[in-house]
Amino acid sequence: MVRSILSAPGWLVFVGLVVAFPAVVLLVQTGIRRRWPALARGEHNDVVGFIIAVVGVIYAVLLAFVVIVAWESFTRAETVVGQEASALRTLYRDSVGLPAETQEEMQDLVLQYATEVVDDSWPAMAEGIPGDPEAGDVMQEMAEVLAGTPVTEPTQQEFVAAEVDRLNQLVSLRSQRLDFVESGIPGSLWIALIVGALVTVGFALLFGLERAGLHLVMVGSLSVLIGVLLFVAVGFNYPFAGDIAVHPAPFERVLDDFGSPPDGE
Repeated sequence: MVRSILSAPGWLVFVGLVVAFPAVVLLVQTGIRRRWPALARGEHNDVVGFIIAVVGVIYAVLLAFVVIVAWESFTRAETVVGQEASALRTLYRDSVGLPAETQEEMQDLVLQYATEVVDDSWPAMAEGIPGDPEAGDVMQEMAEVLAGTPVTEPTQQEFVAAEVDRLNQLVSLRSQRLDFVESGIPGSLWIALIVGALVTVGFALLFGLERAGLHLVMVGSLSVLIGVLLFVAVGFNYPFAGDIAVHPAPFERVLDDFGSPPDGE
């Protein structure tokens, strides 16, 4: 459900949650005041006030927890992407200690990997596909090149060992990146958020106030606040999807710094 919502433009999701949702709430409030004018006298405020206080605190804790979890997942995904690109950059630079032929092969493969990630992996991740087999094939080629490296000097052996360690790190970071593709907020939590929002706003609608304008401002403000926080949760839910997403800028900088792979590779 959330992924289908993310396929819509970010501004449309914002309008739906922060404008349309409060507008509907205010229309409902106006209808309630006209249909049951006696509610405005507030004879039931003691009971409603107690319940809305309890419900509001519970919902605030739940909403804050979800937003924080979504934000932390987003920032961790950004960190992993930066570390993966850094490992790739180190693979390229440390290849200078390898034999000339191996060095050229490794540098070409590094550029191929960065190109595959930017051109193929990122669009796939945005659609919720946690896989980039082409990039995986490139890493396998890197492992085969390093395994077949002719070592004639102790220094070269040290560089090969360092490259193998860096390649292993790259494999681990790639796996972590792909894990974030589907690591969104569970559907049960979204149900709790939606039901909690409706219950919280519903009790606010039942609260009695003689001044209709003040009641509209209070309920409208509460609805806007809930809508904004839900928008934040939706935006950060999947780190690689939607308008608010982790970008492949670190890999693009690798290509900018070291050039593009030769044609046909």
